[in-house]
Amino acid sequence: MDELLQYDPARLPSEHLDPLTGLPNQAFLEQALREALGDGRPTTVALLQLENFHEIGSWLGRSDASFLFCDIARLLASSLPAGVVPCRCEHHEFALLLRNAHSVNARPITDRIRQALRSAASESIPRQLELRFAVGLALAEPGGTSPEVLFARARQQLGTALLRRHGEGRLAAMHEIDGFDPAGLGPALERNPLALSFQPIVRLVPDGIERYEMRCHLPLDKGRLAPARMFEIAVQNALGGVIDRQMIEQALRILRESGTAELCLFVSLTQNSLVDGDFSRWLQIELDGLPHVAEQLVFQIGEIDVLVTQHHLPHFCEQLARLGIRLAIGNFGLSGNPLRYLPLLNADFVNIDVSNAGNSGAGRHQLLQSLQGIRDANLQVIASSVEDFATLPLLWRDGVALVQGGCLAEADTSLAYDFPQERRISAA
Repeated sequence: MDELLQYDPARLPSEHLDPLTGLPNQAFLEQALREALGDGRPTTVALLQLENFHEIGSWLGRSDASFLFCDIARLLASSLPAGVVPCRCEHHEFALLLRNAHSVNARPITDRIRQALRSAASESIPRQLELRFAVGLALAEPGGTSPEVLFARARQQLGTALLRRHGEGRLAAMHEIDGFDPAGLGPALERNPLALSFQPIVRLVPDGIERYEMRCHLPLDKGRLAPARMFEIAVQNALGGVIDRQMIEQALRILRESGTAELCLFVSLTQNSLVDGDFSRWLQIELDGLPHVAEQLVFQIGEIDVLVTQHHLPHFCEQLARLGIRLAIGNFGLSGNPLRYLPLLNADFVNIDVSNAGNSGAGRHQLLQSLQGIRDANLQVIASSVEDFATLPLLWRDGVALVQGGCLAEADTSLAYDFPQERRISAA
């Protein structure tokens, strides 16, 4: 393993070199990690993300953006302490392999590197923009961690940092102690089928389409694992894709058995699937022979997951469009300026939690601004967490056609919903 830390790019085989930057590639890193995981010494993977590289690239143009990326790679390699291996990963991301003492001191090292890169690269960037770096760290557990899990944990750390930066209160709930052993999730998913429920998404002026968001929880022999906790454990252990595929399989079964084109199912995906190169191939096989069912599917991804997988999303969206599956952005509005990321996506819907918007004040003003920007992007809005019927006329006036929340219906195990006749809202 120590020989890998003293690598010479000129002597690496072509399959282990990135042709654009000359750095070792992800295949090299995965091999190095597999060798490192068995020897018991401290090993850390740092995933270095260029947070707003797509935005900068839109200013510079494709060729100049590639030159800038190569400059950043060169600066990165020259800024590292001896023995830290830089690698270029897929879709404009970098990873660092830190061993022994470097692993123990990974955070101070990556903070120093991030600051050095920001200062050195600023000369190549338009004055209106500032290159921002995010770092996710994952410490290897000898004998119990795979390269895939390390990447998943590093990416989840990116997401946690973004949630913390934007003051997301759900972090406390996600990390609460519930007595569940995270190592038991994989076996539990194999042993127990996911329990499904369906939350209606209601159009204020019915159009004949029945829309439901699919939700799930994992039944256990003792107690019940909260969905937020389940997904947190799943994502950090690269098991989110297992849940996603089970949910999609169930959605396809329901759509196939319903025999009606008027049913539409929203299925949430984890960040594990967004960066999984095999996901689109698996999905295409699942849809084989079901040419019209794809049109009844909407995949929903969270805004924070958009940010931490942004370099993978253009390819992901391209594959969905080819298959005819639509896309929704959930939990929209958590970041400071979510509208700036919409050009990365080929989305159709945006899901906004309106529970804190109110009827007046700053929350209401922010909601109206978001709605205007979303309309300008030609996206449909789903107002979620609507708990009071009195807010429905306001949402209708604001141009919101799709709503979801407790005042309409709670999630249920059956696909049966009828907008209460006495509470129908007239277009007039």
